Formats: sequence, C-alpha cells, structure tokens
Amino acid sequence: MLAAVFLFGGVAGAALGRSMALRDLEATFRGPPAEARAQFRLRAMRRHLDLTDRQVRELRATLADAETERDRLLSECRPGLDALRDRTDARVKSVLTPDQLTRYEEFEAERRRRPGPPPHGPGHPGRGRGPGGRGD
Repeated sequence: MLAAVFLFGGVAGAALGRSMALRDLEATFRGPPAEARAQFRLRAMRRHLDLTDRQVRELRATLADAETERDRLLSECRPGLDALRDRTDARVKSVLTPDQLTRYEEFEAERRRRPGPPPHGPGHPGRGRGPGGRGD
C-alpha cells in the first residue's frame, strides 16, 4: 500500500511538473517571435547558469540587441529568399499531378495559416518548413 501511494505521488508530481512546463512554454511562444526566442534562451541560461539579477538584466539587453540585428539582416536577404522560395515552389508544382497539386496547395495554405512554432519543434526535419526544417 505504501509503495502504491509513493508511486502515485511520483506520477502525479511528474504530470504536474510537465503540465506547468508546457504552460510556461506556451506562454513564451504567445508573444512576438523575437521576444519568445529571447525569453526562451534567457530562461534556459537562468536555469543552467545560476545568473545574478544584474547578469539577467545585461543578458536581456544583449539578446534584445541581437534580435534587432537579426531582423535587420533578415530584412536585407528577404527579397532573395522570397525569390528562391517562389522558384522552388514553381519547380515543385511542375512535377506534381493535378490531384497532387491540389493537395499540395491545400497543405501549403494550411501551413501558412498555422500560428506559432511547428508541431515537431525547431530543427526537426518533419516540420514542413523548407529544406532540412530550416524555414522558408
């Protein structure tokens, strides 16, 4: 009986911990993508590095600066990436049958409507986002 109570407590504790972690992760990704990336990274650093409050403030500023720079760099290469995506999409469509083309267009429309992170997580090759799961 004692072992059963102990086992139940362990299972319940694990389930509660997982639920809280998932809720926290979901809350992180509700914000703008740049903010979510910075928060996610900072939380991981806090968890693993025992940062002081001062370090957290400095790192928050550093990560915000990096996101600004990232946005600038992406905006510079966005036209080329969009053109590549359009050329690739045209080539993909040229290989498909009419039935496959209809299903492909439905698949792509759904993928673009879906907010938030892909269902399999960052870097997963099955996430439906460009070559090697790196995005469009």
